[in-house]
Amino acid sequence: MKILILGLGKSGTTAMVYKVSGGLPGCRAFSGGKPGKYIGSYENAVYKHTYEPRKGKDFGIYREHLQNEHYDRKIWMARDPRDAAVSRMLYRWHKGNAGHKKQYQAHLALVLKKEDDPQSVPFYEICRYTGHAEWPMSKEAVVEEERQRYSEMVDFVGSLGGDWFLYTYEDMVAKNFEALDTYLGFTTASEAQVPSGTGKDKVVRKKATGDWRHWFTREDAELFKDAYRPYMELIGYDGEDWAPAADPRIEPEFSSVYMQNLPKKATKNIVLRYIDPLLQRFVKN
Repeated sequence: MKILILGLGKSGTTAMVYKVSGGLPGCRAFSGGKPGKYIGSYENAVYKHTYEPRKGKDFGIYREHLQNEHYDRKIWMARDPRDAAVSRMLYRWHKGNAGHKKQYQAHLALVLKKEDDPQSVPFYEICRYTGHAEWPMSKEAVVEEERQRYSEMVDFVGSLGGDWFLYTYEDMVAKNFEALDTYLGFTTASEAQVPSGTGKDKVVRKKATGDWRHWFTREDAELFKDAYRPYMELIGYDGEDWAPAADPRIEPEFSSVYMQNLPKKATKNIVLRYIDPLLQRFVKN
C-alpha cells in the first residue's frame, strides 16, 4: 500500500507518518524532499510532504505530482491556523541564526516580554520579526502573508476528491483514530513517536491544542479573523470562537527556552537532514 500525507508545516505531519507506517508490516516512512523523490517499489510505504511555497513546494507542484502518481490512500493534515501560526513563529530559527543575530535577538526579546506579561505584546507584533526577506515587516504584511497562505489552502483542500481523508492535528492529539483507521483499512500505531534519529528535537514542542488563546490578544483576533475564517469553516473549526484565555500564561519551556535551543541544535539538524534520507531508505520503522 502506498500512502500520501500532506499538510501545512507544523500541522502534525511528521508525527502522523510514523503513526501510519507503524500500522503496516515492513512499512517504510519517507519525509520531505520534492514530491516523488523517494518513490520506490516498496510493498508498503508512507510519504509525508508539506506545503512550503518559499521552498518551491506549492500546490501547483503537488497537483502535477498527483496527476502522475497513484496513491492508495491520501490524507490531508489540518490544524487550527492560530495554533499553527504560534508554532511556526517559535520554529523560525530551527536552522540557526547565523547572519541574522540582531533579528533573532529582537524576536526573542519580544517573546520574553510576552512571557512576562502576555497582554503587553500582541501576537502580530512578534510575527513582524520572523520575516525571511525583511524585518520588521509591517503589520499589514504579516496579515497578508497569512491571508494568502490560507486562501491557497482553501482552494486546494476544497478541490480534493472523495478519495482523500481530512484529518486534524486536534484529533491526533486527542488520539481519535477510529475514523482514520476505517479509511486506511488497518489500525494505526497511535502511540508511535517520532524516532530520535530523525531530528525529533527540532520538531516536537508542546503537543497541545488551543495554545493560541494565550498568545492572541483581542486586537490579534480582529486582525486575523478574515484571513483564517474561510479555512476554519472549510475544515470544521468554529470560526466565531476567538475568545482569548481569561488568565493567559505562556510557559518559557515551550516558548523562549524552546526558541533558544533551536539555534544550538542547528548544526546537528543539518547533519540529520542528510542522514534522514538514508535512515528512511534502509531502516524499517
